[in-house]
Amino acid sequence: MLMLRPLLILLMMFSLSGCFAAVVGGTAAVGTSVNDERSIGTQLDDASLTAKIDARLIAERDMPSRWVSVQVIHGAATLTGHLPTQRHIERAIFITKSIRGVRSVHSELLIGTPRIGSIMEDSWITTQVKSKLFNDDQVSGYAIKVETVNGKVYLQGIVNDFVQREHAKKLALSIQGVTAVIDLMQVAQK
Repeated sequence: MLMLRPLLILLMMFSLSGCFAAVVGGTAAVGTSVNDERSIGTQLDDASLTAKIDARLIAERDMPSRWVSVQVIHGAATLTGHLPTQRHIERAIFITKSIRGVRSVHSELLIGTPRIGSIMEDSWITTQVKSKLFNDDQVSGYAIKVETVNGKVYLQGIVNDFVQREHAKKLALSIQGVTAVIDLMQVAQK
């Protein structure tokens, strides 16, 4: 069962972030999105870094990483969620920075453990925001990654221009229960 947990986490991570993971001979094969502004190579590099970070956090002794979410865009890693102490947060940041290919680390980790109700509320908010993004004709739900922690919605990804960026934030703010939108999006370099 212990060996199954990392595999399940990887599968859930990719399926929730819009990627598809399949296990082939012990390694994960990751699909890419044609609607993502990043090249396929960059998408694969970012997915690989995300998997490496998750695997290292899971393997770390005394690291309750089940409440940590990792997103990587162009080698920039963002950590969201909860860890029990500041020491755990500092260790998670150190581990992430130590992985070859990670250009920067942005931590939005909170000290403590989430309430079960909070986890469910945040998941529901994330689902609603993703649904709005996928059903909108101005922004791509594939290009914007969404994570919610304690009602704060984190938007990360690449958009074509500032109009799309503002529109994505407006869509997220329209969801009931959203307390704030943290804009970590980048405008595509043309």
